[in-house]
Amino acid sequence: MAWRRRLEAAVACDVPVAERLPALDARRARHASRPAAVLIGVEAASTPRIYFTQRTEGLTHHPGQISFPGGRIDPADAGPADAALRECHEEIGLARDSVTLLGALPRYRTVTGFEISPFVGWIEPGQTLAPDGIEIEQIFAVPLQYAMNAAHYRSEVRRRDGVDYRIYSIDFEGHYIWGATASMLMGLAQRVAQVEGCPFSVADSEGAYG
Repeated sequence: MAWRRRLEAAVACDVPVAERLPALDARRARHASRPAAVLIGVEAASTPRIYFTQRTEGLTHHPGQISFPGGRIDPADAGPADAALRECHEEIGLARDSVTLLGALPRYRTVTGFEISPFVGWIEPGQTLAPDGIEIEQIFAVPLQYAMNAAHYRSEVRRRDGVDYRIYSIDFEGHYIWGATASMLMGLAQRVAQVEGCPFSVADSEGAYG
């Protein structure tokens, strides 16, 4: 099955994501009050790849961290999808008309109070992208095939303000992708595995979960 059709089927799939997350991260539900939206943008190249950004060090929220392009939903936005596309254009110069939205993943709540709406987009190849230099320092891409492979993910428990949270991560060529970004990416990978009838298991210090 071609990757676009696989992704369309995956975003339409209803599958539990990271089953142990609710027990470990129940506190998130009480603190998510700032709506945001991001784009999991897949370039339709011969080897499809996902775009990521590295945030500048001077930002108040998540400085220097790797994320999907996106940001807060403004009152003027028509909705979360509109916000994601607007932010992508502002942050990396991605033209709206180069993106076909394939669907959305469930909203993701962070420990820092954001409720993120992730959208999966199919991007026409050959786009000229550039970081804005204000919020975004760098743009890089990870092969889609690599990001959909469960073997590349890791899991660990970290303590924040006396509460344990399960954190997921994935490394690629020196880029450490973790936290909400890795969890949303893994959610997409889980759904791809589900629609294809494949197991999905992530190793951690306690063994593995499926």
